[in-house]
Amino acid sequence: MNPVVYVLGGPDGYRATDDDWGAVGLELDLLAGPDFLLPLMRQGRAYGQPHSWRPDDEIDAGVVVDPDRKVLRLFVLEGPLVETYTRRAAFALLRATWPGWEVHWIYGAQTGLRSHLGLDPADDEDRERRVWADDLFVSRPGAPLTPRPGVPCTVVTLDGPDRCHLVGYGFDHPVMQGPALLDLLDGATDEGGHYGLAEGGVRIDAYHRRVGWWTIGTQIHSDTVAARWPGWTVEFWEDRWAEHRAASGGRFDPTEPDDTAALISVRDAALRHWTPSPTDERDGLICLAGLTGRGLTTRHAPPVRARIEAAYRQAAVGT
Repeated sequence: MNPVVYVLGGPDGYRATDDDWGAVGLELDLLAGPDFLLPLMRQGRAYGQPHSWRPDDEIDAGVVVDPDRKVLRLFVLEGPLVETYTRRAAFALLRATWPGWEVHWIYGAQTGLRSHLGLDPADDEDRERRVWADDLFVSRPGAPLTPRPGVPCTVVTLDGPDRCHLVGYGFDHPVMQGPALLDLLDGATDEGGHYGLAEGGVRIDAYHRRVGWWTIGTQIHSDTVAARWPGWTVEFWEDRWAEHRAASGGRFDPTEPDDTAALISVRDAALRHWTPSPTDERDGLICLAGLTGRGLTTRHAPPVRARIEAAYRQAAVGT
């Protein structure tokens, strides 16, 4: 399963549809634009009372669409929006297909989505839970870090002593460990520096007790990070990894992504996504599955592909 939640805002509150399938490719679905998506969302059923929400760690993707304010908010766990190389390009293409709309990332996953809707985060009984130390994959002397495919690579730089570590994690961003992260990194391999892209990072200044962290993905209960570092100053840099680079003393200095090539890559992925295969069951596309019941038929694909091509041309002008 890849559960997804679609939330439609309006003058009378919000309506939502959740589904066991539909999270994978959600951002490519959304490239169909508001004229296509809103009629489907208006058919959605009411979600019910707040207690009916699934646990935050069971939802893989979500979107909030508010046509009155023209605001789109979303999160996904995989795809071009959570790949550092293609993230900016994917947002550029998405904004071009939603002209006049504000498009924002929900860093807290369903926790952040619920907060945006005014729901009390304390309703989640796992909100204050502790994280598992063995969730981390940390390189040790003589044993380079080799996390399984799909495990995010996070750069952790420390000031005093100056060190750089590569950390993989299966569920929780390393910053969620609190000061215990320092003990977990004791004896870990000092990489000296990291000059490639990463999916997230933590900068720790132990002398001044300051922490800065960022991610291009999501972290449920991320609003509890400051409380997990009592006595420390905690800054959240969202996806602005350049702030980590500036504060790292040269230990984290990645090459900027090639936005022109990345935009072509995202466009091509979107066109493939909206091109039905001759073998698709019942002539359907696996798109917006949670809203359509079985996917969209081939007649929907050509106008969406044309919209994607037009959005690409518009976005390419700004690269």
